[in-house]
Amino acid sequence: MVRVFVSCVDSAIGHNLSLALSRTAIGSRREEEPAEDAGGDEEEDGKRDEKVKETYTVIGTLVPQPKLIEDGRVVERPYLPPTLPGPIVETGNRKKDLARREAVEKFSVMGQVPKWVSEVISSDNREALRQALFSADVIIYDLVQSLDEATWAIETLAENSESFLDRPKAFIALSTIMTWAKTKVDQDDPDGYLTEEDYRRRKPHPNFKQHLATEKTVIKCGKKSALKTYVVASGLVYHPGDSIIHYLFKAAWHNEDELICYGEGGNVVPTIQIDDLCNILVEIVETTPETRYLLAIDESKNSLMEITKAISEGLGTGKVRKVAKESAFLNKNIQQTDYDMLQVNLRLEPGHVKEMSFEWKCEGGLIENLPTLIQTYKDARGLTPLKVIVHGPPASGKTFFARKIAEHYEIHFIDVDKVVHDALTRLERRVAGRLNPDEVDDDIDVDRELLEEIKEAASKKGGRYADEHVIGFVRDKLRSMPCKNQGYVLDGFPTTVDEAKELFRSSNEDDSKDEKAAPSCDEVIGPEYIISLDASDEYVKERVMSMPEAVTAGTKYSEEAFTRRLEEYRQQNTDENTVLNYFDELEIHPFIIAIDSNAGSNLAADAATARIIQHIGKPHNYGPTPEQLAEKRRMAEEAKAREAKLAEEERLKREKEEAEKHTKAVAEWNARLEEVRKQEQEVLEAQSIPLRHYLMKYVMPTLTSGLIEVSKVRPEDPIDYLAEYLFKVWGSHNVSFEPI
Repeated sequence: MVRVFVSCVDSAIGHNLSLALSRTAIGSRREEEPAEDAGGDEEEDGKRDEKVKETYTVIGTLVPQPKLIEDGRVVERPYLPPTLPGPIVETGNRKKDLARREAVEKFSVMGQVPKWVSEVISSDNREALRQALFSADVIIYDLVQSLDEATWAIETLAENSESFLDRPKAFIALSTIMTWAKTKVDQDDPDGYLTEEDYRRRKPHPNFKQHLATEKTVIKCGKKSALKTYVVASGLVYHPGDSIIHYLFKAAWHNEDELICYGEGGNVVPTIQIDDLCNILVEIVETTPETRYLLAIDESKNSLMEITKAISEGLGTGKVRKVAKESAFLNKNIQQTDYDMLQVNLRLEPGHVKEMSFEWKCEGGLIENLPTLIQTYKDARGLTPLKVIVHGPPASGKTFFARKIAEHYEIHFIDVDKVVHDALTRLERRVAGRLNPDEVDDDIDVDRELLEEIKEAASKKGGRYADEHVIGFVRDKLRSMPCKNQGYVLDGFPTTVDEAKELFRSSNEDDSKDEKAAPSCDEVIGPEYIISLDASDEYVKERVMSMPEAVTAGTKYSEEAFTRRLEEYRQQNTDENTVLNYFDELEIHPFIIAIDSNAGSNLAADAATARIIQHIGKPHNYGPTPEQLAEKRRMAEEAKAREAKLAEEERLKREKEEAEKHTKAVAEWNARLEEVRKQEQEVLEAQSIPLRHYLMKYVMPTLTSGLIEVSKVRPEDPIDYLAEYLFKVWGSHNVSFEPI
């Protein structure tokens, strides 16, 4: 078993390199040594075959998690959400599906361990890392990703090289051509190139001096007999993932009007495709060449402007605009390291890599292989165009659902009337001599003849444009770069089998082909989904009648025009001749949505839209950007805050109402209690009147005279004296008490 240590196996290079090693049979790239005994034992041959089939065992580390300093402490900063590969959409084409699977498999995801890596060691655990390095036969470090760790690793291996004399190791430092950035070519040959033999006089970019120092350390440590070292200076690596030029691919795919070239763009940028770089590294592992310093670059000598222009033409509008190179710092997708690399100007010539035995994928460079690279880029990220047709009778809701589909999937809504209008406007503008800056005037005469032909044909058909012209305009629209990138949703077109055949006719189809043969379809613009709305005449008529007269008058929804269109639709869509049969023969089976009297409600429309989205599946695009996700979170938080505020206001309102009710109830209770007390007082006063009369008549006179007598006599015990007096008076008068 041969163990290979690869740093940062979750980076694009580490991911693809570890995959290449896991697929490479040990010794398969080495030149076979002549056998000493031609008549060898069959058992030995079997063992030799078994050994050849054994592949490399890969171990490694992950990309170090970024760290921040907060309050004097080092804290880990969580990764941004990783970029994920796109879904694998089966097409039935075995070759295409295999290419898509391969592209997705080679797409790295930050923080995710590839399934073919047998062990991952933490970079923070230096002792475990040390043991892993000592157990490996080959160590490969990416200096751009792990510069400090790579420096420590080579120094540690060099210090302990005597401990593995019986099993020598190889150390490969994957560096960058930025350590050559300031190297001058020979003054006698200013148009010449720098080669690997010039590596001793290389001068680095100011931000890559430490990389050069580590390169020199690696070369120096290779003098140990048990440690063989290599330095591979790589050009700018491009791949379908988040490579240094991904911002150009992304902007072009999103149909930005112009791609940006930072600076004049005349600087020559050495490049290499990631598969070719991995093959170079695997070749070094396999063959251990004598050359210790290698340039990993392709044959191209393209400038930044040439690369930008080629991507714009291959994936976008073809336009490029130069801006000041300092403007790159305003692009959040371009880091300082990326900026330095994009501005490098080096004329390098590959050396030893041209002699290697592997089959290059992009030896001629990015521009020469751009169509293949664009397709791989789309396959890896799932950026396949989504092509939909919405079919149905007039006034059934085709435009509503088509716009909903276009909005959800971020694809282009195609209204045939607008396409024709825009095309005629463009022809009239060109014929009138009003050209856009990017247009040429070499085909003005052709445009004039076409415009006259269209107008003449329309005049003969009562103002309706000929089918061949309409179909031609629509086909040109579907073949435009935006529709080829994102896709389209066609609103109610084509309506007949003949229109569909002509619109989607394969570009290499023979016009004289037998009509009975199975229909073919242009793979570039042919639809993937057919949404058919099934609505009755009664429903669509009722829907049109419910429209305001101001809206329908003079339009296609006027009574006469609508009736004619509905009759034409029914004639063209019988069970035998409907355009849906054409798509059925192409194995593009329509998805039927029943439209009834309830379809006009929001709930019914939302339910139908949800069914359509479920049928089509997930979007085929980049998905929401971090800014869009942040905006979505912000809106959700604001909605949540609004709900909380409304709930709090409702609670306070409810508490206030309850407090007011309580206060009112207490006031009513107190009022009632006061009334009761008043009534009780009146009752008591009424009941006390007879007693008062009795006291005034019988008691008060005698009591008054008794008190006068007490005042006169002044006895020792006034109370007792008064009592005796009262008994004496009442007894002598023989008093009888009346009932009160």
